[in-house]
This record gives sequence, structure tokens and C-alpha cells, in this order.
Amino acid sequence: MDSRLEQKLNLLLESERAGVLALEELGREVEHEELRRFLAGSRAHEAANVRDLETLIRDHGGTPSEKTGPFAAKVAALPTVRERLSLLSRGQEWAARKTEEALTVAPASGPIHDYLSAMANRHRAEVEWGRAEVIRLLPPEA
Repeated sequence: MDSRLEQKLNLLLESERAGVLALEELGREVEHEELRRFLAGSRAHEAANVRDLETLIRDHGGTPSEKTGPFAAKVAALPTVRERLSLLSRGQEWAARKTEEALTVAPASGPIHDYLSAMANRHRAEVEWGRAEVIRLLPPEA
């Protein structure tokens, strides 16, 4: 595996692990049941990404990172649920951009390319859906 690709995939892996932690914590704090279900679904996608990225890296001759990115701590440090959800949405945007960057060094076709394309699309969709759900489900701040 190309070292640049391995580095980008491991950055995504570490970030997805942090996303899992952030979504777990936020899911415990959110009182609105529908929003809690949305967060649980997002957490399940992030956890699947972790497993899939580890497999892709390993199956293509790389070594999966054992680290977890700093994102979960950044989310937890914010004082309100609304602020945490907003940062979570920006984190999804970041993950989509970084996934698209990884695509630029990935093979033009094959399992890595296909997975990264789908992952970027999922993150983009979650950004839009997440923003709409926050607006719909959370009362405006005073």
C-alpha cells in the first residue's frame, strides 16, 4: 500500500473512532428520543467505518493505527448539546473532505476507491440530514 494512502486511511480510521466516542456520549445526553435514535444510527455507521477501514488497510498491506483522534474530547468540552451537535456536523463535513482527499491518492478503481466514494457520500448525506434534524427537533436557544 502506498504510504500516503495508508496515512490518509489511518487518519480517517482515528477520526471515525473519535466519532464513535462522541456519538456515544452525546446519545446519553440528548433527551429527545428521535434525535437519540438518529445519533445511534450515526454511531453505528461510524463503528462500521472503523471495522471496514481496519480491514481495508490490513487487506492491502498496511497497518491500521491503534490511535483515536482528538475529536471526541473537543465535542465533550462544549457546554451545550446544541453546540456539540453543531461541532458534530462540522466534523462530518471534515470527514467527507478528508475522505475525498484520500480518494485522490487511492487506486482509480477497486475496493478502496469504491469504499471511500461511498463513505464520502454517507458523510455528506449525514451532514445535511443532521442539520435538518437539529433544526427540527431542538428548540431555538434563547
